[in-house]
Amino acid sequence: MYSYVKSEIYRIIRYRATYLFIVICSLLLLSSNIVLAAVKHADKSFPWATTYFSFSNVYSNMAMVYVLCIMVAIMIFGNEHSNHTLKNSVSYGISRGTLFFGKYIIEILYSVFAFVIIIGVHVISGYLLLENSGIDDFNTLIRTCIASFPLLMVGLAVTNCFAFINDGSNGAISAACGIMIVLPLITNLLGMKFDVFAEFGKVLPWNILNSIEFDPVKDTLRMYWDTSAGLRNCYIIGLIQILIFSIVGFVIFNKKEIK
Repeated sequence: MYSYVKSEIYRIIRYRATYLFIVICSLLLLSSNIVLAAVKHADKSFPWATTYFSFSNVYSNMAMVYVLCIMVAIMIFGNEHSNHTLKNSVSYGISRGTLFFGKYIIEILYSVFAFVIIIGVHVISGYLLLENSGIDDFNTLIRTCIASFPLLMVGLAVTNCFAFINDGSNGAISAACGIMIVLPLITNLLGMKFDVFAEFGKVLPWNILNSIEFDPVKDTLRMYWDTSAGLRNCYIIGLIQILIFSIVGFVIFNKKEIK
């Protein structure tokens, strides 16, 4: 496992897309802060050029980061099927377990590395360009990142699962989108009529990450992980679903003929 992970790290270091993804995401967040600062410079009465507004745009949209996990997992998985490298790896004596779980480990390592850099660029540029709203907003951002971590790892696990059991990236992406996005939307609609679907929808990462309400009394956002119980549930739900998709994906891949 160690040798395989090491070789995969070497591969993605030489892969241009891994850097391009980080650069594009960082520039998008940086440009949002630049725009806020520019508008404030032109209009002194503009109220939204603050770190509160900038940071809240990130921690209230973690569901979009969840979707990006599909792109990250597919990018790290690479063209293993079309290049027949999976078949070659197995023929060279690398176990299917090493391939499956090794890829997932690499996806996690890259995601953490990319996320730290992207959020770091956003936070630093926010404090340099915008009005400082106080430490509470930064703490909320950090707490959100900590709470979202296991749920985002579910996104990687789902995509990794389908990447191995499908013969092409299009099928894997479609299946991952169906589980991660379409299923929660369907359960939300059915949950309006049937309680069983409403309860099931409460444990889906997409719905948890979108569980954000505005508190008019405190003039702040209320999120699922504000309480200790909510934060704990994020990890319990995340770990259970990671195990489910990892086990199911590995069992199917272990029995699947590699072409």
